[in-house]
Amino acid sequence: MRKWLAVSDAAERLGVSSSTFKRWCKRHDVVLERTPGGHRRISESVLEQLIQEIGLDKHARNSGRNVATILSTENILQLLKSRRAAELRDVVLEACAESSDIVSIIDHSLAPAMWQVGTLWQRGDLQVFEEKMCTETMSQAIDLLDPFFRRDASAKVDAIGGSMHQGFDTIASKFVSLSLNSIGVSAYDLGPCVPAEELAAAANSLGVRVVWSTHTHWDDRSDVIAQHVELRRLLPRDTYIFVGGGGLSLSARHALEFCNFFETLADMTSFTERNVLRADSKNVAERVRHSTAKTDAMAGPPRN
Repeated sequence: MRKWLAVSDAAERLGVSSSTFKRWCKRHDVVLERTPGGHRRISESVLEQLIQEIGLDKHARNSGRNVATILSTENILQLLKSRRAAELRDVVLEACAESSDIVSIIDHSLAPAMWQVGTLWQRGDLQVFEEKMCTETMSQAIDLLDPFFRRDASAKVDAIGGSMHQGFDTIASKFVSLSLNSIGVSAYDLGPCVPAEELAAAANSLGVRVVWSTHTHWDDRSDVIAQHVELRRLLPRDTYIFVGGGGLSLSARHALEFCNFFETLADMTSFTERNVLRADSKNVAERVRHSTAKTDAMAGPPRN
């Protein structure tokens, strides 16, 4: 005989909220049965199939921890060190279900955790292979999160970017892509070691409005600055160039005054919403208004 579970019980078994559980069911085309009284139920066999399809890490079930705990740097570091990318994904989704937004989570939890990884490595508290494993685990977790925040995988690409280097810069670029996708900007990350010519060629081919380049260690490198000057030369003047990363001096900022610098992803997404999304909506409305006026003019005065 099939055993049925209430949504709240199934969610508790997985260690997530009911809203997160229902979102997963919808995404994976799981139909929740209804009782005569209208209550949703799921069979244990279907639940197990869902667990396998999602790929939930066994450690994520019945966590019983609050958002502040699961998003702590200590907990995220533990997940990274133990290579539990799927559980890190589930932790982030659970936090989002509890009202935290993904951009805030990246700014205040995921990015600081990666900085901590770098600090531990520089101090000699992490070996090289451990640092690489942590970086790879974070990269995998972001890839697992991307489908949950990308509005439409088939949509026209609105933003494109990458990093001219490897390592932490690659993670930073993934953070940017995930953040932009979460606000409805279809973003594509080209990955590491993308020269200015290649980035500009992709941007011009797709006709994007936003291009980004991430760097966690600038050190006023003349080659990096020269690459961005070349990027600006190759792109249309109305294309926004977003630059992120630490260690950029005032002199370097002056040399790259044509770029938009952001200390946090929240600042970047707010700028994008104000200057790109709203501007596009305004332009669409303006085109519709002009089109309507033109149609009315062609139709002539109304007939009695």
